[in-house]
Amino acid sequence: MKRLPIVVAALLATSTAPALAAMSDQEFVTAASIGNQYEFAAGEFASTAAPDPRVKAFASTIAAEHADIDAELNVVARLEKLPVPYMMDETHDAMVRKLQSSQLENPPAESQRLFVTQQKEAHDKTVAMYEQYAREGTNVRLKDYAQASLPKLRAHQKAITALAAMR
Repeated sequence: MKRLPIVVAALLATSTAPALAAMSDQEFVTAASIGNQYEFAAGEFASTAAPDPRVKAFASTIAAEHADIDAELNVVARLEKLPVPYMMDETHDAMVRKLQSSQLENPPAESQRLFVTQQKEAHDKTVAMYEQYAREGTNVRLKDYAQASLPKLRAHQKAITALAAMR
């Protein structure tokens, strides 16, 4: 009888899939909005600063599409009476500032590499978060929003993975 909890604990401890904590509706809205704001700001920056036209095109696309994704989030959040942050958090603001200062301190190719690295990490996390909320979220409208946003987010993830591989 006492062996069952030990076996379950051992199985959980050896799981190779990283577990994401369940998000409340408000946590999802906040994280999604901050992520969209970051993507817009970083995309706007790189759409003019990146030397590679493929990276510029990607940056322009993500800026426009994350603005649209964020506008859709704002509509749903308003309907659900969930507040949306109007500014990025300190972490994402620092990432944008790092991109901007990188351009001043390094050759354009270095700044572009930093952008690509940040985008790869950000889109991997964003896609995982949206997938999780689409599966496990408690708010039907937000789940629908997450599910509807995933094709664009996955396309961004695929594109940035390809750009990162070309370095």
